Amino acid sequence: MKTLWENPLLQYHLLGATRHRWKRQPWLYWAATLGTGLAYLLALQTAVNYRPGIDIALWFSLFIMCLAAPLMAYNLLSSEYEKQTWESLVLTRLTAREIFWGKWGVALTRVAVLTLLLAPFLLFSDIRGWYTTTAAFIVLFGWGALLASLGVWLSFKLKRTLTTASVLYAGQVFVLLLFPMLYFILGERSLPRELISAVQSYGDAYYTWIICLFNGAFIIYINPFYVALEMEHFRWLSDWWWTEHNGNAYQQGLRYMLWGFTQGGIYLGLALLFAGFTYRGIKISWRK
Repeated sequence: MKTLWENPLLQYHLLGATRHRWKRQPWLYWAATLGTGLAYLLALQTAVNYRPGIDIALWFSLFIMCLAAPLMAYNLLSSEYEKQTWESLVLTRLTAREIFWGKWGVALTRVAVLTLLLAPFLLFSDIRGWYTTTAAFIVLFGWGALLASLGVWLSFKLKRTLTTASVLYAGQVFVLLLFPMLYFILGERSLPRELISAVQSYGDAYYTWIICLFNGAFIIYINPFYVALEMEHFRWLSDWWWTEHNGNAYQQGLRYMLWGFTQGGIYLGLALLFAGFTYRGIKISWRK
């Protein structure tokens, strides 16, 4: 961890670049900071006073993450190509691994900081139990990590900042909105919930996850906003659901599917996959 923090590229992106921009345009950054801070406090006050359900709180947090996470990574590598500084960076003493951690590490750090800033909205929501709280944080951070990793990889592959940003935001519209709409238009609207209602064991859950890959329900199950919607059902169940015998079948099905934890794990797995693609590309370019 000490070696990672001493990475000069990571320090530059976390501290140096921000400090230089602040010195160049102090009024703009002060106005943006004050405006964002006031909006944050107003939203937090609303959450404390009204204590929304976990679905509303997670929807709000995911919406902010969908807007902010691409901005944290879309130009980390493409700017090097646009400013024609990539060759100079490669010729420094930094290894391919240090360059990768300097870029991907700062994107992941920014996502972690944003997750901490959004944590009060989840904690002040009307939720009960460690299961729902932990699952909500994993979904939120996992989705942000996936967007950041995808942004770093696209930034390296496309080598254009505006193109990378466009692909990230347009891709989210397709995955989160248009694909689910197309599924419900062409498919069976009640199928996703019927599959969950039939799950009454971990074995059923395992086969349900496999089946949903072939009938299209996976598009719905993997959607973080749909995950948040279904997590509201956890409000009336004890954490130790296996000790209860009179629980609702649908609620039990969600628990056996490890709802929230499974999707968060998938997001993190995909984030690591795109991080691997980025590291491989940097390593090949660094050898050249």
